Amino acid sequence: MRKNTIRSLFIKELLIGFCLGTANIIPGVSGGTFLLIFKIYERVFSILSKINKANILYCSFCIINLVFKAGKEHSLKIFIEFLRKNDFVFLFKLIAGAVVAILSLSSLMKYLIVHHFSLTYSLFFGLILVSIIIPVKMLKDKQAYLLFFIILGAICTMYVTYAVNPYEKIKKKSEIYEDQYLKNQDFEEEKQDFTAFSFTGRYTLDEYGYALICGAVAVSAMVLPGISGSLVLILMGEYFEVISAISGLKNLNWDNLAFLLCFAIGIVMGGLLFAKIITAVLKKYYNATIAFLMGLMIGSLYALWPFKKSIIMAQQYIKQDGVICVAQNMQIYTNINELPQVGSQLYASLVFFIIGCLIMSFFIGKEFQK
Repeated sequence: MRKNTIRSLFIKELLIGFCLGTANIIPGVSGGTFLLIFKIYERVFSILSKINKANILYCSFCIINLVFKAGKEHSLKIFIEFLRKNDFVFLFKLIAGAVVAILSLSSLMKYLIVHHFSLTYSLFFGLILVSIIIPVKMLKDKQAYLLFFIILGAICTMYVTYAVNPYEKIKKKSEIYEDQYLKNQDFEEEKQDFTAFSFTGRYTLDEYGYALICGAVAVSAMVLPGISGSLVLILMGEYFEVISAISGLKNLNWDNLAFLLCFAIGIVMGGLLFAKIITAVLKKYYNATIAFLMGLMIGSLYALWPFKKSIIMAQQYIKQDGVICVAQNMQIYTNINELPQVGSQLYASLVFFIIGCLIMSFFIGKEFQK
């Protein structure tokens, strides 16, 4: 009976992690919100607070003893007891479930954005619109001065969205590849030399650095109820790059691995530093911080407007499996919003918008139910 209980608890915690991973890959669905829904918000923050210099050193000491010293069974027992005492086993199970969700859903998200942009963004728009209720309910005092922080947050989000034009980013990368393409390189030899673990130079040093920054900022948002880390990545123009790199892991090339490693380092840095800073600010200036976060969410509706001006790029140079290829007549979406035309596309978008609203209404009901 005890074994069945332990097995059931193990599966339950993995499923919670899977839900958290799903939440963090879908813009509008906050990982912090799910932590509240599952009633583990304080528990997770308590575990994160235990990731300090002393525990990291002790963990390293245990691993060294386990690998290099005799009496491995005793060393393993001590190590497991240390992990259980600090509740790190629970955290690892959440992370394992989240990783499975992210790996399994990234290809789907990439496909939906590429082939069903307006429908996907309509769903995101509905999720975000309803989730604004979360910070509204979290405000302890609804005073007039908070309107300033709401407007400030909205302006910041809209400015970032306006400044980061995905078309310009794609065009710049295409021009770099075009320059390489026109240098009469021996692409057939490059293709033959392509192996599973190869480095093709898909990303620049600036892109690796930006991925690190985005990871740090995104994880800081993930820990806050109502704010989606994926939404932050969309605003910073990095969401599609991240899910593309994750979905491209099946090719096992160094480009995707290095890019995601930089992103992961940013997540660790943000989790250990920025998240704690945000938590401290939240404690000292609670209402102003929540109002600012509410403004960020309101402003993000500009970024998530499902109907964007698109530009047909006659020739887009891309790199696949180490080889530069030319894609013809690619539809690239800009950050310029436009009014939709009446037709089947608009009606379908409205359906997905309503679905997004209903999904988030369900989760909000779960979170705030007595």
